[in-house]
Amino acid sequence: MTRFRGSRISGDEIADERLVEWRNPMMSELLLGIAAAVALLGLSLLAWRQWRGRREAIALLRDEAKRREVAEEALRHAQKLEAIGRLTRGIAHDINNHLTVISSNIELAQRRLPTDSISLRRFTDAAMAGVQRAAALTHRLLAFSRQQPLDPEPLDLGRLVTNATDLLRHILGEDIAVETVLADGLWRTRVDANQLENVLLNLAVNARDAMPNGGRLTIETANTWLDKAPAAARAKACCGQYVLLAVTDTGARSAPDSGGDAAAGLGLSMVQDFVRQSGGHVTLDNTPGTGVTVRLYLPRFGGDAEDRSASPAAVTPGRRGSSRTILVVEDDEHVRRSSVEALRDMGYEVLEAGDAMEAVRLIVDQGGIDLLFTDVGLPGGVSGHVLADAARRAQPGLRVLFATGYARASGQVQGTQFIAKPFSLAALAAKIREVMTEPDSTAPTRVES
Repeated sequence: MTRFRGSRISGDEIADERLVEWRNPMMSELLLGIAAAVALLGLSLLAWRQWRGRREAIALLRDEAKRREVAEEALRHAQKLEAIGRLTRGIAHDINNHLTVISSNIELAQRRLPTDSISLRRFTDAAMAGVQRAAALTHRLLAFSRQQPLDPEPLDLGRLVTNATDLLRHILGEDIAVETVLADGLWRTRVDANQLENVLLNLAVNARDAMPNGGRLTIETANTWLDKAPAAARAKACCGQYVLLAVTDTGARSAPDSGGDAAAGLGLSMVQDFVRQSGGHVTLDNTPGTGVTVRLYLPRFGGDAEDRSASPAAVTPGRRGSSRTILVVEDDEHVRRSSVEALRDMGYEVLEAGDAMEAVRLIVDQGGIDLLFTDVGLPGGVSGHVLADAARRAQPGLRVLFATGYARASGQVQGTQFIAKPFSLAALAAKIREVMTEPDSTAPTRVES
């Protein structure tokens, strides 16, 4: 037994004390190892989170770069289309001016032909038919650039679809079958026929692109009534009677849900713009496995049909117009001369001006002008709209008729109308008579159509 200053410690106590001394370092090392493991785990988690964050950041940067590339490509494409549109508008405007000169002089020559000059009249009729075909071509060019004025007329939709079907078959090819389902007793609508043909062509081309391996295109017409039922709500339409034009294909494409905005496809925004301007509505249904159906609801027209096939002599005012004075404003000398000659041949007193300033001086100095017949585009930065405002301030109650080769009908002065170039003398005579007899409107307020 070992003694320590009066105390006794047994051997067992010494052994226990040594065991404790041995266990303490072991426990310390264990605790240190656990702490190191926890720290290592924390560092690993932190590194993983940083790696994941960098990966997500890289993915976001890649997505952003891709979106920027797509946006830049869309911008370049839009700029190209705008440049093509400006070029198209300029070319069509010049062609329409030339066609106006040609058509006016052909009609003036026809009026002076002896009644027995059958062969000469056949030649002039052929020349006029060529002018009309060229005018239809420029109208389509302007429809492409969306700068043509709408020229609505009462229309048999079934006849338009029938006439367009053969053309569509040639365009779509043999792999796509074109079927028509035309309703009997179809109501008439009042729209721009050339524009509606372009709409139908646009929808057919979209359908062809969605059916690369072939398919079927179905064109249907029907009379329909939209009330407060879900159909009207889907079309965002006013209640009433409509003529329906439905175009269905068997292709598949990305599109909104049933009843969505029809502007979601290539070129379909143009379709929607035209239908809305015509007072109608558009819906689009995309049913998986069955294809896409675009429905155009065009308002029913209940008025009398307009006879646009009347001969020039049938609508010419003759010498009855001699008490009326018309001021013609046109910077193209040949177009102005043809218009002045035609109006004088109709029996009107005619004054002429080559620009807006000269026109205003004539209105202020002479007065007594019944109608201002002016081109929309004039030199010197003063448009026909600005001229009309100034002319009406100088002479309240002045009627205004715009001649336009390409401009939209929007922004025109309230109470005025327009006629599209090239115009026939019959159309010009009828339009002047219409403007002369319309209610007086002196307010120069601008409106958007």
